[in-house]
Amino acid sequence: MKKWFAAATLAAATVLVSTPALAEDEDTGTPGEEELSYKEKKDLLTETALDHDIPPEILKAIAYEETGMRQFDEYGNTIRNENEDGGIGMMQVTLNEDDLENRQVDRERLERDTVYNIEIGAELLNEKWDWSGNIIPSVNDGDREILENWYFAVLAYNGLDRRNDPIENSSTYQDDLYKTIAEANLLEFESFELPEFEAEYRDDENRMRFADEQLHLTTEQTTRSLQIFEEGDKVYSYSEDAGSTINFREEPTTSSRILGDVFLYTPLSVEGQLEHDDNRDNHFGYYPFYYADIHGYMASSYVRDGEVTAFSDVQRQELVEAVGFLEVRDIISGYPDGTFRPNEPILRRHAASMLSKALELNVPDDYELKATDIEEDDLGYKTMKTVEYHGLMTGSGEKIRPNENMTRAQMASVLAAAFEDKLPEYSEDHEFEDIPSDFWNYDAINTLYQSGLTNQDPYRPGEDVTRSQFALFLQRAMLMEE
Repeated sequence: MKKWFAAATLAAATVLVSTPALAEDEDTGTPGEEELSYKEKKDLLTETALDHDIPPEILKAIAYEETGMRQFDEYGNTIRNENEDGGIGMMQVTLNEDDLENRQVDRERLERDTVYNIEIGAELLNEKWDWSGNIIPSVNDGDREILENWYFAVLAYNGLDRRNDPIENSSTYQDDLYKTIAEANLLEFESFELPEFEAEYRDDENRMRFADEQLHLTTEQTTRSLQIFEEGDKVYSYSEDAGSTINFREEPTTSSRILGDVFLYTPLSVEGQLEHDDNRDNHFGYYPFYYADIHGYMASSYVRDGEVTAFSDVQRQELVEAVGFLEVRDIISGYPDGTFRPNEPILRRHAASMLSKALELNVPDDYELKATDIEEDDLGYKTMKTVEYHGLMTGSGEKIRPNENMTRAQMASVLAAAFEDKLPEYSEDHEFEDIPSDFWNYDAINTLYQSGLTNQDPYRPGEDVTRSQFALFLQRAMLMEE
């Protein structure tokens, strides 16, 4: 399907497109009385994808890979496949005469009607999806909102052909398509973990086949579509770049006026459908929001599904991020009155709870807690049992002191032990103003300092750790782990 030419113009062969990280919005539509603008085509592709339960990122990328998102050439002629396999129009719908008749597909409409061409392309892609677990492998749990789960349906859309076998070819249709998804949606290609597989071939044929053990594959990480949100959905702002802010614009274009900068993990409510600019290379859209009582737009690339709390006493950007980061991972929560109480000292059992959730720790049922200062029906019993079992908090003199405030020195010991395998090793010893080299946990404090988790000197080891400080330290450690 991928390579194409205009029916009446052999010179108009393959279109190669480059995708900048963030293209200016401009009208790059091709001439021709029937060609829609790129904004209109992206709107149609998104609407059709959602109607067919397909991630819009997938359908847009197919249209982009197949024809540069064009139905006609500059002379108004329908785009056709240069290999003459019957590929028609924007989606390069490839059906022989029998298929056209049996499916009751109108060839003339495929050629002249962009809406119809997109519709049939979506139906064919869903047909390939339905092959999952039989003709092609299914991926992960089959959730249709996960982009990686469409890998083999996308491959099959282009053809179960040896040319799309990544073991035999360094560049395949489906891998190129996922690169397009990443670049055109301001994502990192490395964020995708694409399935690895081994196809089989019979005799001299080029058709891929899959053994039974290959018919269900998994990936360690998954990427959920960012273009499926509806009006009223609760979302939050997000970026991989900690400490950055998101542009909040007056209109749904990259060139419109910036109304303000939104902190990461800011709670938002979608106010309407996804809107697009008129640039072919921008596959992301813009969601309308109210932020600080102002109506504006944010690029879909920076929107994530989920609810975070706008704590009334958390204002500083660094802390907003840390608290939001931990809340969406179900590691922390605030108080019923809508506060986080960032300046309150954190109890050892509360810190233990956060660590247990962050590290997803478990404890055997038959493990008996050695500490004698907490009973089975006391608050935090299982949490303290868990951290004791893993050696993160062992207390002293058979006392684990769950209801005491945690000190900064104790925090250093706990974090250094919890993230021992992830924190870099340093041979350099920092000379702290208030901590001698023979201090009881100098090594743990030095590890935090050399790793960049703290830059405080004097370190003040005997001071209580506040809830905000522990949240910041834990977030930094987890980000270093990732």
